[in-house]
Formats: sequence, C-alpha cells, structure tokens
Amino acid sequence: MKEVFRGGVISQRDGPGSIATISAPIPKLVPRIDYERIFVLDHDGSLLSEYALRDDSPFEYEDLRHAIPVNGMRHLVSFYQGEYAFTPFRVEDLWFVILSHGVPRIEERGSIGTLLAAMRIHLPPTLSPAVAAREDALREREREAEARAAILTRREQRVSHIESELNLAARKLWDLEKEVRAREDRMNALRDYALQMQRAFREAAANAALQRQAEEKPGTSRTSVSLPP
Repeated sequence: MKEVFRGGVISQRDGPGSIATISAPIPKLVPRIDYERIFVLDHDGSLLSEYALRDDSPFEYEDLRHAIPVNGMRHLVSFYQGEYAFTPFRVEDLWFVILSHGVPRIEERGSIGTLLAAMRIHLPPTLSPAVAAREDALREREREAEARAAILTRREQRVSHIESELNLAARKLWDLEKEVRAREDRMNALRDYALQMQRAFREAAANAALQRQAEEKPGTSRTSVSLPP
C-alpha cells in the first residue's frame, strides 16, 4: 500500500487501479502578528520613552496620541489605526502601549504584561524629567520623613529624660515632706513639753510664795495652792 499526500488529502493505493482517499485535517491558520514598537507613557499620556522593535515601523508617538479614544486608554483594550493596533498595558503608574500589525491574542497578553512588569522594574529613574522629578520628590519626602522621625525621636528622648527628672524630683519632694512632718511632730512635742514645764514652774513658784507667806505669819497653817496655768 502506498500513501500519497496531496494538499490535505491522503490517497492510498492498494494495487493497480484501486485508489482510496482519506481527508486529512487542515491545519488552523493563525494570523501573524508583527510587533512594531513599544511606547512608554506616564499617567497623563506624555511620552517618556519608546522602543523600536522594527526599523520600518510606520507610526510614531504623534500617531498614537491622535489615535487614543476620547474616553482614554483602558488596560488591554486595543484601539486601531488601519490594520495596526495599539494595545495599552497599565503597569503601576506607567502605560506601555504595544504597536502591532494585528491584534495580540488573549493568550499572549498575559505573558506580555508579565514581561512589561519586569521591564518596569529595570527602567532607569532618569527616564524623563517628569519621572526624575517624581523620584526626586519621593526622595525629598523620604528625607523629610527621616528628619521628622529623628526630631520626634529626640523629643521622645527629651520627654523621657524630663519624666525621669520629674519622678526623681517627686520622690525628693515626698522625702522632704516626710522630713518636714517629722520635724513638725518633734516641734509639737517640744512645745507641749515646754508648756508642761511652764505650768509646773508656775505651780512650784506659787507654792513657794504661799509657803513664805505662811512662814512669815505665825499660827498660819501651810496650804498648797495651785494656780491656774
């Protein structure tokens, strides 16, 4: 048996004059997609950079700008210029717009987005004055934040030191108050003792005076008189 392939048909020859034909499946034709250029835009749609994948690409940034729909670009939603398509990919704060001859297939867009995300990481910070300005602004904010954090740290340390001093002063004040109260107690005790001694001295003086009077007058009995304090 001999097999012959003719334009998608397989012919089988079992012998002279006997031919059997079997139709073979025709391969599905996949349209060819040619990637022409990558435009890198900022969030406002301004051109930051572009990468030419083909030297004879027919469109430039101005063509892209005029082709953008009125309602703006949307992630993975292509817009067209004749047979060419602009397919935007949003990666963080940037737009990567792929110019292709033909529309990228759905199964290809995921891998393209992954590659563009990796490309976004390796873009130089000086890609454009706008990006450089944003990077400088972010670095300046970081420096300001670090400066504020340092100031807050110093203030916290100063407050902690003041709190320690206040706690020490409070303990000293409490000890001083305790000592003052002890001294007041001793003073009160001394004053009470002095009053008692004063009353005792007055009583002794009064008794001595009465005793002298009694000794000066014969026949007068000795009496003890207590004077009021």
